[in-house]
Amino acid sequence: MPHPTTRRRLLQGAGAITLIAVGGAVWRAHDREVFATPSGAPYDPWAMWQSPDYRDTSLALVAAGILASNPHNTQPWIFRVSETEIEVLADTSRDLGTFDPYLREMHIGLGCAIENMMLAAPANGFSAAVDLAPGSLIDIERGGMVRAATIRLSQGNGAVDPHYEAIPHRHTNRYAYDRERGFPEDLLRRFTSMPENGDAVVSLFTEGEAFDALGRAIMDATDEIVADPEMIEDSHRWFRDGPREMARERSGLELDTAGLSPALLAAAKFLPALPAEQSHGAWADQTRNTHVPTAALLGTISVHDRYDRPQALAAGRVWQRLHLEASAAGIAMHPLNQPVEMIDRERQLEKEPVAEARLAAITGNPAWQATFAFRAGYPTRDAMASARRSVEEVTEAG
Repeated sequence: MPHPTTRRRLLQGAGAITLIAVGGAVWRAHDREVFATPSGAPYDPWAMWQSPDYRDTSLALVAAGILASNPHNTQPWIFRVSETEIEVLADTSRDLGTFDPYLREMHIGLGCAIENMMLAAPANGFSAAVDLAPGSLIDIERGGMVRAATIRLSQGNGAVDPHYEAIPHRHTNRYAYDRERGFPEDLLRRFTSMPENGDAVVSLFTEGEAFDALGRAIMDATDEIVADPEMIEDSHRWFRDGPREMARERSGLELDTAGLSPALLAAAKFLPALPAEQSHGAWADQTRNTHVPTAALLGTISVHDRYDRPQALAAGRVWQRLHLEASAAGIAMHPLNQPVEMIDRERQLEKEPVAEARLAAITGNPAWQATFAFRAGYPTRDAMASARRSVEEVTEAG
């Protein structure tokens, strides 16, 4: 006759199961670095950008360029380097699909890299001139390398721009901002005068009807993106699920830079990754409940033709310079470019240009087309650095 299960045996069994569960949880927490700050090779470029190995060589410009702002951290660049020039190549295989059907945002990111490189030139003994590739974004063939610009180098002793030292401190900050502190007036004036060559114009709003309308446009466009299965799937493929995946890819989006509270971040890192629809639904909630309502400033960068390649690159250079200026002043910034992404999508689908009309009514000047939108304000938390591919991974001999 079998012995009945005793309380002691039951508790022993339960204890073993608990130990297994706790052990598994501890292992998963360690494996996914639930309570750790991201570190290691994917983040080393932020510390190595002024390495003696690069100093006073053309690679020093590349080391600065790879730290630039870029869409979804796709890092869509390859640098063909020689002693006298650097070709900046658009790696069109690293695109966002329906999120960026005309590679407009890719070229804005490349413009950001060019700005960093031009700032790094005089600090490393070079005089630099940039030649932007002509043509339309509409005509670019996808899938390969396409020249975006050539930076020509000669020996020089020009003054070092103060924005140069801000390069490693610039990070996209997706946390809530302290709207009650407002926005510093002196920085607002510097932002307004930032585009110096007439290739782009910056529109800034801190209150009033235009501020409210741009906020609504950002939220409405976000909802429209989340309702588009193709767009969220194309975006989601750039999400990296945990440190192992990030160590392999060294690019893309991760939870540590998503602007989550410490408790929510730990829970999200511990649990399995959400599918595209749910993760983008959470992003829409953040946009509606945190990003827009806590912004002290909303702004746009406009050009005459958003699908002109040189103008897209110029807009990127303006954004990078704005972000560096803000970083030096202790101000957080964050792209909120959903309204322009929906303009691209409606054009791709040959739909009525609702998003275009919505944004044009805010900017109010038919001579300019908005190509970038953003928010700014005093941060409530410091942003973490995002992963980067190394200089060696993104360069080839010219």
